Amino acid sequence: MHRIITILLFFLAFNLNIFPQDTIQSLIQKFTDKDQFINGEAINELVKIGEPAVEYLTKSLQDEDENVRWCSAIALEKISPAGKQAIPFLIKALQDKNSDVRWCSALALGKFQTDAVSAISELQKLLYDEDYDVRWAAYISLSKIDKKSLNVAPNLSEKINIIEKLTPELMDELNVPGVSISIISDKNIFYSKYFGIADANTKVQVDEKTMFEACSMSKPVFAYLVLKLVEKGKLDLDKPLYDYLPENFICEDEDYSKQITARMILSHTSGLPNWRKGSEENESPLPIYFKPGTKFSYSGEGIYYLQRVVEHITNEPLESIAKRTLFDKLGLESTSFVWTEKLNPQIATGHNTDGKCNERKKYLHGNAAYTLYTTSDEYAKLIIEIMKPGNQNDYSLSNSMIKEMLTHQVRVDTREVIDRPGRNLGLQGFRGLGWAIDSTITGDVVYHSGSNQTGFRCYSQFSPKDGSGIVIMTNGENGSELWQRIIKVIGDL
Repeated sequence: MHRIITILLFFLAFNLNIFPQDTIQSLIQKFTDKDQFINGEAINELVKIGEPAVEYLTKSLQDEDENVRWCSAIALEKISPAGKQAIPFLIKALQDKNSDVRWCSALALGKFQTDAVSAISELQKLLYDEDYDVRWAAYISLSKIDKKSLNVAPNLSEKINIIEKLTPELMDELNVPGVSISIISDKNIFYSKYFGIADANTKVQVDEKTMFEACSMSKPVFAYLVLKLVEKGKLDLDKPLYDYLPENFICEDEDYSKQITARMILSHTSGLPNWRKGSEENESPLPIYFKPGTKFSYSGEGIYYLQRVVEHITNEPLESIAKRTLFDKLGLESTSFVWTEKLNPQIATGHNTDGKCNERKKYLHGNAAYTLYTTSDEYAKLIIEIMKPGNQNDYSLSNSMIKEMLTHQVRVDTREVIDRPGRNLGLQGFRGLGWAIDSTITGDVVYHSGSNQTGFRCYSQFSPKDGSGIVIMTNGENGSELWQRIIKVIGDL
C-alpha cells in the first residue's frame, strides 16, 4: 500500500510540476556515490521530474566534486531543450577542467538550437579542445545552433605566432635539426619560415633554398604528371596497364596481373604491397595480395609500376618528363626526382632520433614513390597549381581532371583521419588519385605525408574550398611527431 501511495504522489507531482526541494536535492546527493548505477538511477528520476529540477542542477553543475558536475551535465542534457534557464550555466561549464563535463554541456546546448546563440563563441573555442570528443560535440551543437558559425576563417597571424613559438620547442624536444614551413593563403604563398640546421656536422642553416627529401610526397607530384598524360590521350585511367607494359606478378589468379589500372595504382587499390622483399630495383618477385580494385592497401610498388608504364609510353625517364612538362615551366629550380652534383650543396642531410647525421643517400635513379628533392616553397607552388582554375597554361590540368584527382575513389578505414582541430575536424578518410583526403565538418582537406629511411619526415595539406594549405619539411626521424603536434594545435589555415 505504501509503495502505491508513493507512486500516486509521484504521478500527481509530476503532472502538477510540484516536487519537494528535499526530493530533488536527495537525488542530486546520490551523485556523490561511487556506484555509477546509483548515479544513473538518480539521473533518470531527475529527468522524470524535468524542468523543476533544472534550478538545482545548475547549482550542482558548479559543485567541487567532478562526478557531481558530470552527472548534473548528463541530467541537464537529457532534460533539454526544456529548462532554458540552464543555458548560461552550461556555457560556463564549457570551460570545466573535466572533459566529460565539457562534452555533455556542449551537447546539451545544441538541443536548445537557436535559443543558445549566446553559446556560439565558447563552442567555437571548443573546436580546438584537446579532447576529440569535445571537439565533435562542439561541431554537433554549432551545426544545430547556427551552421554558418562553423566556417569562421582562422586568424592567420595567431596561427603563425603559434608556429614560430611551437616549432623551435618541438625541434629541441624531439632532436629535429631542421624544419622548413610554407603556408598558403588565397592560393598564394603567404608565409615561409626556416628553422635550424640542414646538417648537424656542417651547421649549415636551413634557408629558402634548402632541399629536403619529399619522401612519399613524391607520389602526388607523379600523379599530376600521370593525369596530364591521361588528358593528352596517351594513357587511359581505366585501361589495364598490362596492355601498355605486360608484367607478371605472383598471385593466386593469373588474371590479376591483367586487371590493374592507373586509377587503381593512384588510389592504392592495386593489391600490390608497399614494397616487395629485397628491393624494387633488383627485380625480385612481386606479389599481388588481393583482387585489384576491391580495397585500399597503400603501395609504393604500385607507383613504381605505373612509373615504368609512363616511361615506356613516353620513351623518356621520369626526371626528364617532370622537368620538361612541369618543373621547368613552373620555374622550380630546386625540385628534382634525382640527385645531381649541382643540387648537392642545397640538399639537407637526414638525422636519426638523437639528432645525429645519417648516411646521405644519392638518388641517381628517379622513383616516383619517394625520391623527390624539393623545398617547402616549391612544393607549395605545386599545390597552388592544383588549386588554381584549370587550363591556365599548357602544363595545367583541366578543371575536370583536377576534380577527378580530388574525388573520393575509395573509403579508407585502415587509417585514422589526421588529428586537426577547428573547422577541419576530420570525419572520414578517403583516397583520391595520388592524394589522401579527409572529409571534415566543413569540407575536404587533401593531404600527404612522407617518411624515408634516410631520416626525412614531411607533411602537406590543402583545402580546395579555401585555397589554403601548409607544407612542413623536416630532416629528423622524429619529424613525424613534430608535424603531427603542430597540425594538432593549429588545425586549419
